[in-house]
Amino acid sequence: MLYDSIVKTLNYFSLFDFPLTAEELFSNLWQAPEISYENFLGELYSLKNQGKIVEKFSYYFLPGDEAIVEKRRESVPLVEAKLRIAVKAAKLIRSVPFVKAIFVCNSVAAEAVDKNSDIDFFIITSAKRAWIVRFFTNLILFTFGLRRHGDQVADRVCLSFYVDSEHLDLQPLLIADDIYFTYWLKQLLPLYDPENFHQKLLDSNVWHKKFIKIESSIPKIADGRIGKVWKNIWELFWRGRYGDLIERQFEKVQMDRIKISGQDKVRPAASAVVTTAGVLKFHECDARQEIRDKWLEKLKI
Repeated sequence: MLYDSIVKTLNYFSLFDFPLTAEELFSNLWQAPEISYENFLGELYSLKNQGKIVEKFSYYFLPGDEAIVEKRRESVPLVEAKLRIAVKAAKLIRSVPFVKAIFVCNSVAAEAVDKNSDIDFFIITSAKRAWIVRFFTNLILFTFGLRRHGDQVADRVCLSFYVDSEHLDLQPLLIADDIYFTYWLKQLLPLYDPENFHQKLLDSNVWHKKFIKIESSIPKIADGRIGKVWKNIWELFWRGRYGDLIERQFEKVQMDRIKISGQDKVRPAASAVVTTAGVLKFHECDARQEIRDKWLEKLKI
């Protein structure tokens, strides 16, 4: 059973040219059996000696995947550089009214990047204020030349996913056998999270426990003194019914723009763009089904 779990895990990460250290493999085991880390290491070394698992530079992978080791080694400085940009961007938008938490997600959080990769953010907002947050976060990062747009992709921030505090249960967004989204949840990297919404998010998505173990992480930045005062003032002004009115106005303006900009775009899946109550998800190319199918196909080989 452990061998099957290891094979499923390594096959998935090989899709992203990402071999795993022993500790990473243990932490990311797909549907892992109950086993201690010490016993896991013993089994891993046994599989290595049998030639079923390969190790190089302390990275583990399946036979035939040797090339992915160098790809991961080459990505290390790229990930570090992109995270520095992410922290800079998060500091700029942490004082936007109603921002509760900011996370890095997708390729940078997974540490599987190349020089052309962008930096995806997942943002949690106060209840019924996602459109206000989306407007100002986009405006600020565009002003500072950090937002992805047009052909400006590499090292730019993609503000692709917002949920409010009343819609932390992400299960409605899952597709069948959604391995990508499960690991997406695990790999979330909190940059700004003063109220520990990361743990609240995990508590709201207990479905992940059937597949992998996830622990809450410590955020990298805290509130700035002046920014926190500014934020509190605007949240006070825009609370209640007046804030609801402002939210609806921002929603209308942005939805009109989205409809215009999306007229000539072909989206491969209905899950690519979601604009329901409390959830704003803008992934022009949702590759989850393709990734799942490739993973399942690799398991048949």
